[in-house]
Amino acid sequence: MSAAPTAVLGASGQVGRLVLDALVAAGHEAVAVGRTAPRDAPAGVTVRVVPSYDGGALTDALTGCGAVVATLGLPYRSTVWAAQWAPLVAAVTAACRGTGLPLTFLDNVYVYGDAREPLRETTPLRPCSRKGEARLAGWHVLAAHADAGHDVVVCRAADFLGPGASLGIVPWPAVVAAAGAGRPALPWLGDPDAPHSFALTTEVAAALVQVALDPSMRTDTVLHLPAVEPTTGRALADALGRVRTDGRTVRLRALRSPVVRAAALVNGAAREQAEMMYQVEHEQLVDDSVVRALGWSAPRTTVADVAALAHARAERDARVSRP
Repeated sequence: MSAAPTAVLGASGQVGRLVLDALVAAGHEAVAVGRTAPRDAPAGVTVRVVPSYDGGALTDALTGCGAVVATLGLPYRSTVWAAQWAPLVAAVTAACRGTGLPLTFLDNVYVYGDAREPLRETTPLRPCSRKGEARLAGWHVLAAHADAGHDVVVCRAADFLGPGASLGIVPWPAVVAAAGAGRPALPWLGDPDAPHSFALTTEVAAALVQVALDPSMRTDTVLHLPAVEPTTGRALADALGRVRTDGRTVRLRALRSPVVRAAALVNGAAREQAEMMYQVEHEQLVDDSVVRALGWSAPRTTVADVAALAHARAERDARVSRP
């Protein structure tokens, strides 16, 4: 493990900011690199703002670092992803090639498409959405980087759940609200009885740090990050109801495909979600057995753990809001 600092690309994003926290908590130096500076970066973190990821600016920003963790994102629009994702990945791999730095790249599972079995590192890549096709184009860039002999591990994560995850099947602010006072409904995209795998954002960040800095975790080019115990929308709502101090149940508000397709006629966000509904209208499970065999030793997070985390956040928010 290098004593040089670890660069975090996309450090202002929902996971990048958590990676900075995880590095600092583990006693490592960190350099936050991005087109904007992260808000409230941990003390001691060096911040390097680049005008873009193209050209020599990124290479310069990585000078003096010992490893790179990329947690990059783009606006959630398929046209943007199709035009910009592969070039962005190419710019990052070029900078790592120029500096000789190992790359740990955060990705999602869109490249697998509508697979009807647990997703493994060996599952065929058959995207069935425009966003999945864009991710596949990015994967080809990363695979070529690996084939050329460069050190890269692509870490694929299930849908995010937890601090910082404001979008997705069930946004974290909605989960926190459901765990607190009042009677909010818990929104859920898709079939509320279809089991689904999530990745807790704080675990994603910690696992990225471990993969980046522990050579024994870098045995292959693709690695699935730790996943929460599979759950359903109904099970999550029940778990949130059990942690509430007022004893009230949490109502579930499921948004099924016909509703999303109808909303897509007039709403841009719904149009972007419509092509991804294949993920949530039937079971989608992510197999994380490889990362656990390699050394991820934390006990599996359960839906009860998620509810307790949300309740603790709701209680903290309530204390802050009191006069």
